[in-house]
Amino acid sequence: MLESAPTYWLVTTSPDGDPHSRPLWGIWRQDNFWFSSQNRCGGFLEVNPRASVNLQVGEDVVMVEGSCSRVIGVDDISVLAEGVGVKYDWELSISEDRVHTRFGQSAPVFRLTPERVYGWAGIAGWESATRWDFPRSQETGMATQQTGR
Repeated sequence: MLESAPTYWLVTTSPDGDPHSRPLWGIWRQDNFWFSSQNRCGGFLEVNPRASVNLQVGEDVVMVEGSCSRVIGVDDISVLAEGVGVKYDWELSISEDRVHTRFGQSAPVFRLTPERVYGWAGIAGWESATRWDFPRSQETGMATQQTGR
């Protein structure tokens, strides 16, 4: 579901504390959510890197919370450009710190590293609610799963 969703909702926080939610395209690679944003989301992430990526397919819901980091470097940015090309049939060119569309638009690239994921399936709703916590430390690389609220 995470990899195949066509549209994701990115929720950031403005400097004055207001929530800011926008739809965008993105890909899941290397256990992270990769995206670019030319609107205010990118600026907000520079101030506060905490964000949430949410999606719903039918009655199934997934919400991923974590921290975003700016992606710099042609090799890393190519991860997003190549993934978007395959998933959306949309060509992006790359530079050291941005992706560029054929229409002359450009945007910085970000990677959200999950720290907590919530999900529930269909009409079972809260009965199927599950939370996964991912350690911030890279030592174990393991997630703990907690079922229920």
